[in-house]
Amino acid sequence: MIPTTETLRQPIRRPALRMRPQRVRGWLILLVMAVAVPLVLFSVSLLIRNVDAQAQQTEQLVLDRTRLLAEDVEREVNRQIAAAEVLSTSESLTTDDLAAFYRQAIGVRDRLGTNVVLRDLQGRQRVNSRAPWGADLPDSTVLEADQRVIDTGRPQVTGLFTGDVSQAPILAVVAPVIRDGQIRYLLSLNIPQERLQAIVSPERIPAGWQAEVIDQQGVVIARSHLTEQLVGKRLPASLWTRMRQVPDGIHRAVNLENVEAIQAYSRSRTFGWVVATSVPTTLVASPARHALLLFTGGGIVLLLIGIGAAILLGRRLTRSVSQLAGAAEALGAGHPVSPPDGGVAEIEAVGRAIRNAADLIRRREAALAESEARHRAIVQTAVDAMLVIDETGTIQSFNPAAERIFGYEAGEAVGRNIRILMPEPYHSAHDGYLQAYQRTGERKIIGIGREVEGRHKDGSIFPIELAVTEWTAGKRRYFTGIVRNITERRRTEDALRASKAEADRANVAKSKFLAAASHDLRQPVQAMMLFQSALEERLDGHPATPLLDSMGQAMDGLRMLLDSLLDVSKLDAGLIVPQLQDLAIGPIIEQLGAEYLPQAEAKGLRMRVVPCALTTRSDPALLMRILRNLVENALRYTERGGLLIGCRRQGDRLRIEVMDSGIGIPPDKHEDIFEEFFQVGNQERDRSKGLGLGLAVVRRLARLLGHKVHLRSRPGAGSAFCVDVPLIARHAARSEPVAARPVTSDGRGLILVIDDEPLIRLGLQAMLEGWGYRVLTAGSIEDAVQHVESGEWPSAILADYRLRDGKTGLDAIRAVCDRLRTPVPATIITGDTAPERLAEARAGGHTLLHKPIAAHELRNAVVEMVPAAD
Repeated sequence: MIPTTETLRQPIRRPALRMRPQRVRGWLILLVMAVAVPLVLFSVSLLIRNVDAQAQQTEQLVLDRTRLLAEDVEREVNRQIAAAEVLSTSESLTTDDLAAFYRQAIGVRDRLGTNVVLRDLQGRQRVNSRAPWGADLPDSTVLEADQRVIDTGRPQVTGLFTGDVSQAPILAVVAPVIRDGQIRYLLSLNIPQERLQAIVSPERIPAGWQAEVIDQQGVVIARSHLTEQLVGKRLPASLWTRMRQVPDGIHRAVNLENVEAIQAYSRSRTFGWVVATSVPTTLVASPARHALLLFTGGGIVLLLIGIGAAILLGRRLTRSVSQLAGAAEALGAGHPVSPPDGGVAEIEAVGRAIRNAADLIRRREAALAESEARHRAIVQTAVDAMLVIDETGTIQSFNPAAERIFGYEAGEAVGRNIRILMPEPYHSAHDGYLQAYQRTGERKIIGIGREVEGRHKDGSIFPIELAVTEWTAGKRRYFTGIVRNITERRRTEDALRASKAEADRANVAKSKFLAAASHDLRQPVQAMMLFQSALEERLDGHPATPLLDSMGQAMDGLRMLLDSLLDVSKLDAGLIVPQLQDLAIGPIIEQLGAEYLPQAEAKGLRMRVVPCALTTRSDPALLMRILRNLVENALRYTERGGLLIGCRRQGDRLRIEVMDSGIGIPPDKHEDIFEEFFQVGNQERDRSKGLGLGLAVVRRLARLLGHKVHLRSRPGAGSAFCVDVPLIARHAARSEPVAARPVTSDGRGLILVIDDEPLIRLGLQAMLEGWGYRVLTAGSIEDAVQHVESGEWPSAILADYRLRDGKTGLDAIRAVCDRLRTPVPATIITGDTAPERLAEARAGGHTLLHKPIAAHELRNAVVEMVPAAD
């Protein structure tokens, strides 16, 4: 133990000095143990972790080797399947020339070392390459794989069975012989068991390991060890059940030789066989156990050596400490100091420090005086006010900056209470605050800092930033306050805050205006689309038809722009509320493929959809909107190649991918393409390439749903847009349809149109009559009821949501149905895209269409309502 300065100044007590060497040795021993024991324990723990890591590596090695053996087995079986498929197409089977086929079977037998058997569907052998041609063959041979071949029309692999001719255990591939679309024969090729046995032979696996091949029924069909005893035996039910649950796995269990072992297995996904590898646990754990014992013993020996060295060094250190104590005693008495020369560098350094202590004290006194002068200069020239008060609140110091800020001279302020610088309520509460702080220790300003108010000498109030620190001198307590006038800063902050609030209000108002104005914006567009569609049908073949086609294209562009702008505005204004539910992703991507396949084929592109049986949680309509925008974007920028829609697992997420072979996107544009109206390679703003709003809607919808959108792209090679959605741990979910199925019909019926806009009524009437329907129009609920009272019985109702005098189309439909005393199929047409409209329509059992509506969408809705009208 190193003594303090106070200890060195005390007289040396000889009895204590005699005891001190013993205590130093004890401390050194404890020091050695404190260092060595944790080090040994830590090293042992590292060794144990290393042993565990090696065990895990061994398990992975066993599993990897098992997978390689499984691949070899599957490759051997696939070779037999390929041979069976080739042989089943023989021309001699087409002509029923079985003698010629027998010669071919003999060639296959000699070349591949496998027996070839041809049977009819009743199991009678017609050809057997192991029997001479014309010899009697077994009457009926039925294999358990025959029915699977007949059901699927594809080759199947049998389990282990006994051959009718060879009377030996056999494995076989059974393939159908199909002629004129019907299965005529069953062709069997034996799988040579010696080849399977060669794959799992002891030469192909490390020493001490065992490997085996198991068929679909859990029967051992090949094994590296004890082949004659175990081949043909069935695995225990508990072991076979675990192997059938997952394709690959590893566990610890008792193997077929009754030995505790690490067992890895890999199951063929094609024909259900399992390759298993077993490694005795003793083979893995024994080297690690020996290393652990050796390391622990060595650590104990090193610890004992360290304790012995500590005892020897303690004796030497004790003499140096005694000399150091003598030097300290001489310093205290004012005598010349003789530093110790015991050979310990640290103790000699302490001795030199004691000798120079007097000079050090003098130098520190001079430095203290210089520091005080420098502090005074800082306080006097500081920009911020600096003042000191005592524990009664009396001002002790007041610098020039405080004079400028508060208007008092230093002589006026020093000696007065700090309350003269405070307005109410701080003025009255200050003394109480100091007393409460002294009594409870609760701080409200000290060490925290805050913005408060100060009072000028002339009585004016201004904002200040105050920071207070506490310090003591002797037994007295003082407080130093640093004050900054923040009048200008506060004024600037208020101006910036007001400006930001105004900008936020303007942005929200813009978004809410566009979202709320959807009805008024869509009305005239809807009328023009209705008139254009009606004219197009009535002027079919007219010279003005090209002009009408151009007008339709312009209206479609206007509709697309309006829909996209309103979608962005509604998302920005927070007017879309997602309706989350569990849904299967397979039907969604299959519907996308069916919906966009005609467009892809029209451009000469391939479109492929990869089936998916997983389940996610999302809003089906909004998720479909995201994927539609991605597919349309891919079609728009792909001129050759094709598109791929599929899914893949990403941990607890499901990644939906839309990949194309289009123009690609430069890396520096990956963020820009999600901005409004930004397009790659469309500087001329060609509307056939879209408006540049689809991906902006995708990003906003993904954020609303909590999904993530990723992009991989390379210019000239294509792009892949990915949407990460939650993965639900079940295989099926009921999902509402996300889009209506297009239908067509030429039925006739009476349609009641209710709309307070004359142009809309006239356009709908013209379009519906052009399709062969009879039409009644009404501008109000009263007009609609009057039609019914006059004896007109409508087959369906088309009603605008917003009518005059605060009435709605739902009110009109109810009034008509009440008058008829029977429900009538009805569709609500509205330009209002709020979620509440959809909920109201569904509650009434009606369809909801948003303006502007394309002609084919309206016709589909009418045919759905009147599917078999006369």
